[in-house]
Amino acid sequence: MQIVLDGKLNDKPNSSEYSITSSAQCGKSFIAINDAINCATHDNNIDAILIEVGEISGGIANLSSLRRSLKYFQKADKKVFVYSDGMSQLGYYLSSIADSIYLHPVSHLEWKGLSAQLMYFKSMLSKIGVKAEPIRVGKFKSAIEPFILDSMSANNEKQIKELLSDLWSEIVQEVSKERSIKENVLEKTADNLGYLSPKEAVKLGFIDGVKYEDEIWSVLRKDVHKDFHLVTVNNYNEINKNINLEEDKIVVVYAEGRIVDNKTETDISAYQYSKILNDVLRDENVKAVVVRVNSPGGSAKASEKIWRKLTLINKNVPVIISMGNMAASGGYYIATAGDTILAEKNTITGSIGVFGLMFNAEELTKNIGVNIERVKTNKMSDFPSLNRSLSSKEKSRLKKGIEEVYTIFLERVKDSRGLSSKEVEALAQGRVWSGSQALKLGLIDKIGGITEAISIAKKSANLKEYKLVEFPKPISTIDKIIKTFSTNEISLPEPFAHYNYMINNPNFFNEFSEPQSRLPFILSIK
Repeated sequence: MQIVLDGKLNDKPNSSEYSITSSAQCGKSFIAINDAINCATHDNNIDAILIEVGEISGGIANLSSLRRSLKYFQKADKKVFVYSDGMSQLGYYLSSIADSIYLHPVSHLEWKGLSAQLMYFKSMLSKIGVKAEPIRVGKFKSAIEPFILDSMSANNEKQIKELLSDLWSEIVQEVSKERSIKENVLEKTADNLGYLSPKEAVKLGFIDGVKYEDEIWSVLRKDVHKDFHLVTVNNYNEINKNINLEEDKIVVVYAEGRIVDNKTETDISAYQYSKILNDVLRDENVKAVVVRVNSPGGSAKASEKIWRKLTLINKNVPVIISMGNMAASGGYYIATAGDTILAEKNTITGSIGVFGLMFNAEELTKNIGVNIERVKTNKMSDFPSLNRSLSSKEKSRLKKGIEEVYTIFLERVKDSRGLSSKEVEALAQGRVWSGSQALKLGLIDKIGGITEAISIAKKSANLKEYKLVEFPKPISTIDKIIKTFSTNEISLPEPFAHYNYMINNPNFFNEFSEPQSRLPFILSIK
């Protein structure tokens, strides 16, 4: 079987191999790839997997799940080969599980450790006459820092440093075990080299050889079968798609993206997901629900709405939570509705905290010659206003609202995890944890992925046979084409792509005036 990994690895299944926007996105559903590997493990017609590794993005936790599935595949006396014409650190983390790794002669292998880069906007806002006025709960809840500071706070630096150190330690340990390279050698390589040439990679034991793409076929003929045939993930899944007439269902709900109140197809919309979960609640054939959470959080109100729907479902059937690359803040909020919570060791989670952020553009209006007059019946009639500072009373009211939402969030965690109020408070404060840390702290139950979550759901519901149903349903190919030609969105290149949402959504700053339960920074690991 042939797996081509190049581009973003999404949780949600694709509706089609065809993508007019980017061929790199075709067939790159993590779930589809994982399913194919698991099925091939028990398929006597599949003797090996060839993974062609390109520029992978989309998160380290999904790659952990794929590594585990590939390990099971190898235990069935089958082989995994990797070929790449240029391998990123994430790509190598996945590739290290392989029996043989080959690089193109004119390429490189990245090995340099992890870093986080945060952008700060306070000085820029000051230059145009805008001041941010924050209200937050939790000393680590630093999502508002870029708007109120010009540099990182000590608390934020502490939590990011500890998080990256924990994630990197896991990567080094796993690569060391698979490639039989001492951990101190891996650390020295990251410190002193950063990028390895193919010859250096062979010498240090990172890879097994240097070959052109056409030479890989000779390797497969020798080590697998002289008359081997390659089948793609999409074709393999299509061939093995069974018509299941079972009435009992396990529903998998993919909660991927920011958590928002408004209607949208690209994020976790409280409007859309409430409708989906209402349908699940009314379907008597649903015997268990798995929620795959991959979210940095968002609106506290939307998180509560989704939590409530999942809680109602959980009164009737088991609800199992599978955390992906991140289930932080609002993502963790909705996870507390589950019976069992699973995450990968390197899932980013926690961030239990709430904040609100107002912007004062008084200086901006003066600088551009705009004068705003007010007529009102009461002292707070014009609250909120973007062209004046918050009064002490308004700040007090905002803080009270934020604290009430934070208290509710803590209650959700306390009730879900069986912890005392004091224990939850110690784990909260907006602090971000890795999956392995979360397991030790009691914020999750097990290390595992979507496959393990479905297995637990099956067992919890006492099912032998069942139909797996996935929501939301993928957008049709024709709808994708129409949307592509109708969009006017601006798209910044990396490393600024994470800020595209801010640019393309004029209501972004208005959203922040509502209580937010978001990850305190935008983190991309490559």
